[in-house]
This record gives sequence, C-alpha cells and structure tokens, in this order.
Amino acid sequence: EPMPVSELETVFAEKFGEQIGIIAGVSTREYLQRKQNVFSFESATDVAFLQQSILTGPPIADPNAPKDENFVIDEFERLIEDLGPICYVSALCGKFIQRNGLSVTSITSVRPLDLLKRNPNRFVIVGGGNVTLAKFKDLPEVTTAMLSTTGKSQRAARAALDAQTPVPEMVTEQDVINEFK
Repeated sequence: EPMPVSELETVFAEKFGEQIGIIAGVSTREYLQRKQNVFSFESATDVAFLQQSILTGPPIADPNAPKDENFVIDEFERLIEDLGPICYVSALCGKFIQRNGLSVTSITSVRPLDLLKRNPNRFVIVGGGNVTLAKFKDLPEVTTAMLSTTGKSQRAARAALDAQTPVPEMVTEQDVINEFK
C-alpha cells in the first residue's frame, strides 16, 4: 500500500528506534530512489511503496547478508519453492535480479547453470533449461518433464547407436517407421 515518505519515516523510527537517513547515510528520498529494485518512489507525490515483484514471492533475503555463492543458492531455493516446482533458469535469474539488484554471475563469477549443477544435493537439472529442487524430484510433474526432455547425453547415445547400426541393403517402409519410433 502506498505510504507518504513522512509516514514511512515515522513508522520506521517507531519500529527500529532510528531514522532511515542515519542508518542509510543518505536522505530517505535518496535511499528510495537508489533502491528501485525494492521500492517505487513517486517524487511528485512524495509517496513510496514496495515493488510488485517484492510483494509477490517469498520474503526478501536480509539485505545485509553477504552477497556470495551461498546467498545465491539460498535465494534460488526460495524462488523455486515459490514459483516451482519447475523453473526456467533464465526466468529464475531474472527474478533474482529484480529482487536483489544484482546478477547471479556478478556475485558468483560462474554461469547460473554451472552453479546449479555444482549443488546436486539441492537442485536437479530437469532439462530444456529447467531446474527443480532435489526435494521435488519425485513429484509427478517433475518426473514427467524429466522423461519428456532429451538431453545432450541422450542425443549423443542415440547418435552413437545409430552410427553402429548397419544400413539395410533395401530400405522398406517398416525400416522408415522403425527409425521414427
């Protein structure tokens, strides 16, 4: 719900016993403008409110928490629990940026998919650019998705098998049908 900045400052001081400007080191209005990934601030009306992406989704991580690999992994887990059980990795990264104002790669220096693969105890790569939590791997929608995707290893195994299969001297209609099974 939109709140005038003066009211926000009063509520904050009552709840935390300190002024926003003292904690942030800048005026409340400047802080709200700097934190556009969290707040919408309308300077003309002097009103602020939380971004919709904050209101829909899991609780925001502690803004004072160190931004490291563990932070990213924990945030991914919260997002998948909220959006899941299966999430497209690119959409997950977009939501991460919306909520935290930083990209996954800028924090971890690795591709998000590589980060997820390094943590098989928490994440399962479903295929087709999708991921789920390890605790969701037995859900029907996850197992169905995993069975329906053809990953690189499956395609490579099929190509190797095809290369070993001799070409018949005479190709019949049944041979063509069998090829597409």
